[in-house]
Amino acid sequence: MKRQHLGASLLEIALALIVLSLVYIGAMPWITRQQDAVAAKAVSTDHTQFAAAARAYFEANRAAFIAAMKDGTGADTLCLVRVDRTSGAGVSTFSAPLHRCALDASFLQQRAALPATAGATNAYGESWVAVFRLVYDNASPPQPTGGVETWITSAAVGGTSPMTAAPYPYDRAATAAGFLEGNGGVVADKDRSTCVASASANRFEACGAGWRVDLRNFLTSDELAQFAARLSN
Repeated sequence: MKRQHLGASLLEIALALIVLSLVYIGAMPWITRQQDAVAAKAVSTDHTQFAAAARAYFEANRAAFIAAMKDGTGADTLCLVRVDRTSGAGVSTFSAPLHRCALDASFLQQRAALPATAGATNAYGESWVAVFRLVYDNASPPQPTGGVETWITSAAVGGTSPMTAAPYPYDRAATAAGFLEGNGGVVADKDRSTCVASASANRFEACGAGWRVDLRNFLTSDELAQFAARLSN
């Protein structure tokens, strides 16, 4: 889905859940479904708050973010996750090949752009991450168009790679995405025909109603390798 926002084209992808682990153990399937629905609703509410804060902060600092994604200028202070509230230091998410910059809730809270009461993690124990990618044209050499694609996702952050992805039980993720109506989507956990995640085919997608995203445009090769290692095919 594309919108005009302050004169720039933004591809706003509201939700693609990448969750490391969530196990519900219960003897009564009905209770499990109710628990899933409650968690899904909480996820959608948290997402809405984070997404609004991330977009607002990006637009307020749009020129600085574009410079960071273009050649790394200022990326050491803008493209961070797991940010320490006192020092402002964090894990870098800048990728020069992708012209990518990402930030999470801890970054926004350290900049007073998201209330501390919002919590550092969501209902699934992961961080909300806003991933921005500067769009380039097909000229030779490619030139930035000024457009920015935005993907907001739930992910584990930190470690050797900024973001660690893993497939999540599809039906539960779809339930959470459903609360966001047409904006919601899910990262595929296998080849589901309409949305595919396949290590053998080197195809990794997040999909929603009327949109499809190639994760290779947003994740580094190391991050994709970690994601692919968790797939069954």
